[in-house]
Amino acid sequence: MKNIGYHTRLYGNNSVKVTGGSFGGSVDAETVERISRLFTVTVKPSGRAVFVDHNGREVSLYFSIDPETTTKGKEAIAAWRKERSRIEEERKEQEEELSSELESLVDAIGIDAAIRKLRGED
Repeated sequence: MKNIGYHTRLYGNNSVKVTGGSFGGSVDAETVERISRLFTVTVKPSGRAVFVDHNGREVSLYFSIDPETTTKGKEAIAAWRKERSRIEEERKEQEEELSSELESLVDAIGIDAAIRKLRGED
């Protein structure tokens, strides 16, 4: 992984997303330290350390992993593409069969009669 996504949420209300971004590096301790330098840390009266963003908000820091960059994600996308391709191929085959059948029917009764039937004139 070359880009690590991250976002912050309010420490007191974790349902509120505050900010997000991306950071170059791999998922390792060095990158974690580099990202954490974007924040200061305060210690709550309980003794718990909390990140503080540049606006003075206490936040929780989360990393995001794009599933497309993982082995399982790449496998899932490949399977999805294969299935989509299979479905499209089946659709094309069905369309070709119907087109061939229509052509045979038109040949059997003649183009003029086919047009009249399609117009509802016969």
